[in-house]
Amino acid sequence: MTTASLAAGALSLLAPVASAAPCDPWPPAGIGGGSGSLGGSSGGSIGAPGTPATPWHDGGAGYIPVLEGRTTTVELLTGPTSPNDTVDRFGIWGTDLGIMWENGGAGGEDQVHMALGDTMGDCSVPGDQWRSNILFRSSDPTLSDGMRIDDAPMEREGMAKSILPRSDMPGETTVIPTAGVEVGGTQYLRYMSVERWGLPGEWTTNYSALARSTDNGENWEPVSGTARRGTAPMPLPADLGDRHTRHTDGQMSAFLKHRVDGRDYVYEYLTPSGRSGSARLARVPAAQIEDMDAYEYWDGSGWSADHGDARPVLGAPAVNTTVSELSVTWSEHLHRFIAIYNNRANNIVMAQAESPEGPWSGEDILVSYRQVPTLYGAFAHPWSPAVRTDGAELYYTMSTWDAYNVFLMRTDLSDIPPRTFPNPRARVRTVDDSWTRNTPDPAETGETVLVERRPLPGA
Repeated sequence: MTTASLAAGALSLLAPVASAAPCDPWPPAGIGGGSGSLGGSSGGSIGAPGTPATPWHDGGAGYIPVLEGRTTTVELLTGPTSPNDTVDRFGIWGTDLGIMWENGGAGGEDQVHMALGDTMGDCSVPGDQWRSNILFRSSDPTLSDGMRIDDAPMEREGMAKSILPRSDMPGETTVIPTAGVEVGGTQYLRYMSVERWGLPGEWTTNYSALARSTDNGENWEPVSGTARRGTAPMPLPADLGDRHTRHTDGQMSAFLKHRVDGRDYVYEYLTPSGRSGSARLARVPAAQIEDMDAYEYWDGSGWSADHGDARPVLGAPAVNTTVSELSVTWSEHLHRFIAIYNNRANNIVMAQAESPEGPWSGEDILVSYRQVPTLYGAFAHPWSPAVRTDGAELYYTMSTWDAYNVFLMRTDLSDIPPRTFPNPRARVRTVDDSWTRNTPDPAETGETVLVERRPLPGA
């Protein structure tokens, strides 16, 4: 945080809290068993060790991890004390993820859309104001002092609505967005239907599918024929039609818009459900994003029409890591593609590549598990200076399972050691391994310092 925002945050933490904390126990009544996306009796799907399932079991309310140095905490985006006042404006005490994309000027205004996962409100009312997912819209271009939320699709005053409600079919616990993109003024979400949350870092999905919105994210409808079946047996909802394929490696996604040979494509990075898989790569001409037969898959040397030919491009077993909750974008600052994700050690890391299919570099740790052991999810802000310009500041969201809310983080990419892409035509192998090596943990080198764990107020 900057000195100014630290001061503002200190004042906001002293403000009275009038409502109940997010709901305990998890999951709220009526949404099935299991541990939920934020935690569980065995640590939850993010893999955080031990109990409690949520911080509110023992009367706590989580904390703001105040980081300084190469990576800094900008602000708490959601929940109690957030400058966005999500409690009173949107009925949001707890939520996670924060998947961002540009809306392409839909509705007559350039905005960034942010999709969030399981959301809780006032626990004193029946149903706990629980919603499967919500959407925020922001036109704030200045991120150094935080990210102001303009509005959200609403079910009534003071209550943001679930934009993709679960089907109420037996065998579906919740519906979670995993990626968003705009094509021709239409917004698209790839989402997963979760059957149940399992052991830490594991969950089972019924399917993954596309939904579309033609009114700037206000209303959404599933796109028939886009379902990729997971491993769970629940029948598909009628509005999805027949499945396109069974594709267990394609249950979670990250979208990237990229122009190749004068043609606009949407690239889709695919991972299995859970947090222990590799990322495979598909692409489709942007105008055909709804036509699953138009997708092709990177097989390691070229593009194939068969998804079974897809080979890992990130997180392959050979490099002993995994890819969890991934976002990919072009960085004008680095003049390379960058991928942000959680790795096997549960750090938030960044990798670089000259092309969407790679080869991808070694990892640079943006936020260390040593300093924030409850972290998960990391999604780049498309208006970061490091994305749009030659500025070095990369902004992204981060969730923590104890606060169960979303933070805006900033990393100065100029403080990350440069990587030299190897020359494939070089006759002599050089000793420069800067492309492939993983750089040291900034928590160990002192490049990022945990200044304080600032408690959020209890209820």
